[in-house]
Amino acid sequence: MNLVDPIILTAYLLCITYFLYRIIEAFNDEFTVRLDTDFLNTQLNEQNLQDLLAISFKFDSRYEFDKLKQLAVSISNKAGYEKADNKPHGISIYVDWDYCAFTNLDGRSRRVTRLMPGTTVDLFQNQVFSTIAPNTTLKETITAEDLLQRKGERKDDKLDSASPMNLEIEVVKPLIDLSKPDPKASADEKERYAKFMQRYEDLIFFLELSLRIVGPNQSIGGDRVYILCKFVMHKLPWTAGLPWNPKK
Repeated sequence: MNLVDPIILTAYLLCITYFLYRIIEAFNDEFTVRLDTDFLNTQLNEQNLQDLLAISFKFDSRYEFDKLKQLAVSISNKAGYEKADNKPHGISIYVDWDYCAFTNLDGRSRRVTRLMPGTTVDLFQNQVFSTIAPNTTLKETITAEDLLQRKGERKDDKLDSASPMNLEIEVVKPLIDLSKPDPKASADEKERYAKFMQRYEDLIFFLELSLRIVGPNQSIGGDRVYILCKFVMHKLPWTAGLPWNPKK
């Protein structure tokens, strides 16, 4: 072995290590999200709504960092039309979307928008409330208003043309920003990101639902209640991103 061989071997090992690192980084961008059902049930019990109301969300088994852009929510009215076994009856539930709010990782409040296919309305307009009749379930897809943009908008916020397709609203950003913090970000933000990436800590965000309970024993406009939904985001190991691990 001459003097050049160790240098070549070292360079070779460094290259292999670098490429392995890049491969791991390419797959190291997936997480799961779940509803904290214990947190939700505690609120329902405290407000004596456990026999009237059920709330659930549908999630994929895992997400890439930029893929969670909206939530599919189901809200069930468990009341019956007629009185039976002392269970709630004759009660409707209204969902006041304009009074609902998301929070991001920093606690910023964000207006909730209900998504409907082909929507072209002005985002600043008031949203019509949804009614859930007794023994029925409301299923909606929701997101935060600040994530929306018209399909035809360019970077200068102007439309390419007057085509109706360009007026349609779409979600263009993830619900929770999991990108690496800017170098000028606070120390707390950088530490939170590092602990999440190292799987030391989960991340938390919230959705506050504003509901009105309308029935014979309620006030004329209905009794307003607020339900806070807590979501837990858990970082997956990089091996979860390998092609043979299914995402559904």
